[in-house]
Amino acid sequence: MARKRAAAQPASAEPRVVLPYDVYAATRFFLATGRTEDEVLARIGLTPAQWAALKQTYEWLGSGVRLYADYFDGADDAAIVARLLGPRWAAPEGQEITLGGLTYHVERAAWKQPHIGPYADTDWKAEFIAAHPDMTRCYYSHDGERVYFLGQPLADRDGKPMDIDPASFRWLGGRWLADARHVYGQGQLGGARPRYYWYIVDDADRDTFTPLNFRYARDARRAYYITGKSIRSTHPESFEVVPEVRLNFRDMSQDPLVDTSVFARDRDHVYFYGTRLRGADPATFRVLGKGYSRDAQRVWFHDAKRLIEGADAATFRVPVPGEPHPGIRACATDRLRSYVDGLPQPAEKVFDGWRPFFEFHADLSDWWWHREAARRG
Repeated sequence: MARKRAAAQPASAEPRVVLPYDVYAATRFFLATGRTEDEVLARIGLTPAQWAALKQTYEWLGSGVRLYADYFDGADDAAIVARLLGPRWAAPEGQEITLGGLTYHVERAAWKQPHIGPYADTDWKAEFIAAHPDMTRCYYSHDGERVYFLGQPLADRDGKPMDIDPASFRWLGGRWLADARHVYGQGQLGGARPRYYWYIVDDADRDTFTPLNFRYARDARRAYYITGKSIRSTHPESFEVVPEVRLNFRDMSQDPLVDTSVFARDRDHVYFYGTRLRGADPATFRVLGKGYSRDAQRVWFHDAKRLIEGADAATFRVPVPGEPHPGIRACATDRLRSYVDGLPQPAEKVFDGWRPFFEFHADLSDWWWHREAARRG
């Protein structure tokens, strides 16, 4: 998508206002970076009610859910794109711009250069710092005095604004950030509607601090978990994330999940949510998927924080894409028995469900399923 150099056009005088998408995105950016609604809306000539209606509609653009169609009098997406490109953008020759592509690329351009159109002659300081790594359309920005996220100044767990140097504030990786004085972690409270907060990572060595994923980090002296906990690792140089695995039976994939993994290890220990997993051998520990993990001797079902007593670690397995499976949530098996949610299941109860798996695996013999088959004659 190429940027055009034509002069900005004023917002439409129609009762149902349509703004070029870059002006809309710049408006959102200024509102999220310390400017008041009164001063921003005065620039684009909208009332609060007009802005609320426009914003509610524009939030659906590019989503695939056409709740925005009525606002544009039922126009198709190509016609809407043509109206929203505005005077500064044009489709590359021979290419068609989708509504999703328009909203994605233009929005990110506006984050980096919001002084366009009605904002071109303002002296408002609003600097983009970084996008959040796993929260779509969320970013850090500053106005020269404070750093903002989701339109609010960064605050600690108690809601007190933090003394952060905006000029040097930067994203390091994951949920880890820094300025010239400190390293910071980003935590959250609550589930469905979380409240975000930030804290200083005590005694972190800024020169060697290395984010490993959204939860774990290390420096030359210690390791860290995102709740603010320092991990007592005697070998921080060996501290690393243990990938989780997502078993996707729809596309037959097994995806290693590094960024979101809750597991880590060093030379001496395995860590689960930042706490030592007692008895786990870091050298042989691996995550199997569906909530299970094992090392050479033990098996765990982590969704219930349970060590599975009596499981045979050497043969323990979770059905993976490409293998027939019983279709039971969190099911697994070893040569001794099968499991659901980490709990042993009676052979006679689950025999039929596991039949496709064991008939597929002619290489297995003398497992619990074969013994039950022999008993049944």
